Amino acid sequence: MTFLEIIRDPSTILPIRYTGSFREALKEKIQHFGQVIDNSDNLSMAIEGINLDQAVFKKRNKILRNGILNTIDAYYEGDPSKAYRILSTALKESNLTGYLNKEFELPENSNLFRIRKETKNYPLSKEELFHIPFELRSKVSTQRYSIPGLPSLYLANSIYVAWEEMRRPGFNEIHATRIVNNRPLMLLDLTNDIFARNKHLVDNLSYNWQLLYKVMAWPLIAACSVKVQNTEDPFKPEYIIPQLLLQWVNKNTVYGIKYSSTHIDLNKSAHEGLFYNVVIPVRTFKIERGQCHELKNTFKSTRVIPLQIRQFITFSDRLDHQTSILDNVNPDISGVELIEGHLQKYSSTIFGILEHNLNGIELETFD
Repeated sequence: MTFLEIIRDPSTILPIRYTGSFREALKEKIQHFGQVIDNSDNLSMAIEGINLDQAVFKKRNKILRNGILNTIDAYYEGDPSKAYRILSTALKESNLTGYLNKEFELPENSNLFRIRKETKNYPLSKEELFHIPFELRSKVSTQRYSIPGLPSLYLANSIYVAWEEMRRPGFNEIHATRIVNNRPLMLLDLTNDIFARNKHLVDNLSYNWQLLYKVMAWPLIAACSVKVQNTEDPFKPEYIIPQLLLQWVNKNTVYGIKYSSTHIDLNKSAHEGLFYNVVIPVRTFKIERGQCHELKNTFKSTRVIPLQIRQFITFSDRLDHQTSILDNVNPDISGVELIEGHLQKYSSTIFGILEHNLNGIELETFD
């Protein structure tokens, strides 16, 4: 099988849903993927003039697969530090980050968004929509990409994705802001949309290194894309690998993680576009109050708009100083299907209109 055929294979579809044992379900998925890789003898022709050494690729992928499964075993043994060492070694020996290149950078001046639930209609400050300050680190709870006590900055490539991540808060509760990076940022790409949406790929070289990377990284992407079975339980095994990865990011040159929302299933909707989140852990560890200086110097933000206030301002899709909204208000997204069977242009949704308004508000540095 070629890289494209592997990506189109039903066994690679994510996220993973399971019943019974998390460890056994993940093991079965990863081992089956390993059989697909091991039995493939025509993975790819030369990419950008560079020949692929299939034996080396298969060896590295096996290292990653085994490392992930051994990491879970060590964690289940009650030794999270050993689990981290195993995962870190597997990432190094598989040379996963070596497959990252300029294509995986978040370009400078990318529009990213955050929302927060707030019942009052007085705008929050932009700092209140940045990461949780250090003096409130006790409020940082366990989430898929959240280590208790470690503040991180969570961003989405659209208001819609942020809304889904917040479990669809009510119209009157949304305070939103646009946050922009001042420089390119290298991210570990764990998005899984290509495994559900790949009809646009015409051959094995359609996306240069991206197909190779996605196949190489699939075991890691899969381990981070398991739907939580018991949402009320304090321990969620589905979070083991994502949380250890966040710890690994802080010790490596990768700046953050780009990942797909498990609350958006592209296998079950007609959404058109790219839907992802970005998490960036703080880089400052020796202060007890305030927010990370490095992250504040890396990003700028608009002032915060409460959605209900925005609706009071005008029925139009634009503020007075703006031109009318264009279809490509968000280059990543062309349409969303929120009512089954009805695909709506993103530019005509409240999400797109709010992004258009935020695009017209001046960026400011953080205090």
